[in-house]
Amino acid sequence: MKPSEPLQQPLTHEELGLLEGFLLSDSTPDESLSSIEMLDGYMTALIVGPEEIDPELWMPFIWDQENDAAPVFSSEEEEKMIRELLVRHMNSIAIQFNEAAEEYLPLFEQYTYNDEEEKNIAIEDWALGFTVGMELKHESWAPLLLDEESAMLVLPMFVLGKITDDFDNLPEEEILDLINLLPGFVIKIYHYWKEPSL
Repeated sequence: MKPSEPLQQPLTHEELGLLEGFLLSDSTPDESLSSIEMLDGYMTALIVGPEEIDPELWMPFIWDQENDAAPVFSSEEEEKMIRELLVRHMNSIAIQFNEAAEEYLPLFEQYTYNDEEEKNIAIEDWALGFTVGMELKHESWAPLLLDEESAMLVLPMFVLGKITDDFDNLPEEEILDLINLLPGFVIKIYHYWKEPSL
């Protein structure tokens, strides 16, 4: 597809806000990904992961990872709009890696937050979202996770997403190191699957 096609256009800040508003609304199941950063982390894991995944599989997983609960849309127009926003954001991440992988930055590095606590929550959400993306096709991620060296690449996501107990036991300096390492590790994960011989 050409970048000029509508579904290839990156979301504006306004559209990202619109999408996050829907994620946080009463229209979505309780288990839904609940922030735009969490959604970005989730989609990033799908893009850099071991296999391409059909929207009919990854989209329902946004709303509920276990019980197949679905959002309640106010109209067909709203459903179409939300689906298009999701596909466009997914496509924009894919285009980033296809065209300039080494320049990748997670969404929390592209935003300005009101204070440090807000940014820390955004980082935790992003990292947690990435692990949810891994879970969607967890058996396909096994080769990376079973190799001690490559498994280190997902360490920042598990620690910063507070999947493990390590976060509370690490000094602030090491937490900051993990945050700084995260974008580069995501790029290395992308290359791990896309260029396994390198």
